[in-house]
Amino acid sequence: MRKGILRGYGLGSPTGTPDRTVEPAPRVMVRFTCRRGHEFTVPFAESAELPASWECTQHGLADCPAVDDHTTRPGPDGKPLRTHLVMLMERRTTADLDALVDSALAAVRRQGGAQPGCVCIAGRPYSFAFPTGGA
Repeated sequence: MRKGILRGYGLGSPTGTPDRTVEPAPRVMVRFTCRRGHEFTVPFAESAELPASWECTQHGLADCPAVDDHTTRPGPDGKPLRTHLVMLMERRTTADLDALVDSALAAVRRQGGAQPGCVCIAGRPYSFAFPTGGA
């Protein structure tokens, strides 16, 4: 075979002119949750029918359910995960939290703004310091 027959084509190069004017189909990312506790996303075309479950890309486990933003996702043991807000609302009422925030803001304003040192919140002193920029 002569060299001039496949002029302009090297090993691994495209064999034709690329479609530069063609845009890819619009995509939607769907989140799935694995039974082992992590989440992963899979891209689908907007026009495609979205599946209710998918195979885990990391562990290969089948039937990993899709995560809807309006529902709570299950934890590794199958129970729904409890967020920090849910646990906080179990311990305190909204009125208690409002009073606590107002007390904290008043303590910060008394000190002239946020500064390292000691802040008194709800009658209890809290000390803190910012880390120094060491090596």
